[in-house]
Amino acid sequence: MNLSTASLSQKESLPKIQHGDSIVQLGSCFSTNMSVWFRKAGFKVVDNPLGVIFHPVPLAKQILMAFGKTEWSGFVQKEDVSLSYDASSTLYGMNAPELERLMKHQLKELKESLEKASVLIVTFGSAHGYRLKSSGNIVANCHQQAQSTFDKELSDAEKMFPIWHLALSELRKANPTFQVIFTVSPVRYVRDGLIADSRSKSELFRLVSLLSGDQIHYFPAYELVNDILRDYRYFETDGVHPTDQATHFVWDFLKQELFLDRTNEIIDELMKIRKMEEHRLLYPESKKAAEYQIALKQKRESFLSQYPVVVW
Repeated sequence: MNLSTASLSQKESLPKIQHGDSIVQLGSCFSTNMSVWFRKAGFKVVDNPLGVIFHPVPLAKQILMAFGKTEWSGFVQKEDVSLSYDASSTLYGMNAPELERLMKHQLKELKESLEKASVLIVTFGSAHGYRLKSSGNIVANCHQQAQSTFDKELSDAEKMFPIWHLALSELRKANPTFQVIFTVSPVRYVRDGLIADSRSKSELFRLVSLLSGDQIHYFPAYELVNDILRDYRYFETDGVHPTDQATHFVWDFLKQELFLDRTNEIIDELMKIRKMEEHRLLYPESKKAAEYQIALKQKRESFLSQYPVVVW
């Protein structure tokens, strides 16, 4: 796509990373989509150990839980399944002890990953939150519980700032050299209407602005999709979620901003081999197909011997 991104130039460049650096991604479904690209490019990525979470407050809380600075909220029962208000519905147990073991395992993974990470990428999805009446906490997921259980709110940036300030402070103690990249999801959450979504996004942008400082950066995913592309052909049929073509466009921009030139050269070489892997063989049992597989294996092994830090 020949679309100019010159208007997105920033005073400060993003931190440069290379293969061997570890990445942690937390946040909305858009972060998970981008994790796919990082993995294809040969990076070690830990993506949302507690599942996809959209609101900034539960995102910060999971970091504090990982470092033992706050307790998780316990269990909620949905039929015969145990769930947590601090995690998405993808984390569940068939009983409370099973869920507790899983939560402890995932929080341990998150803690260890954050302690070693070169970069933490956080994608805020929505400032619309659901506050559990019984505890006063904003939940990561309502788990289809009765609407009367929650108070819905549009969270102010100033009210979300303290918990993120605390989470970042704990991260700096554990990993003084880490870099944080905040971004705002380009997905519009239109269930409450476009006006409500715009107000929500504005609070997310204000929160990112309040959190600015040393080792804190911003990546313009929202602007790339909604301002540079800004055409419904780059969205799925729901008119909300970016297509693969749109996320590819974001990835291409990210590559130039986040990676060293040499890293991009390695990625280009890697992607050629990935493309060979994806090639559909017309006659898989044929001699020609066998020769192709041998050549592919040799290319892969040769590549990995040159770049052992690449994660296949």
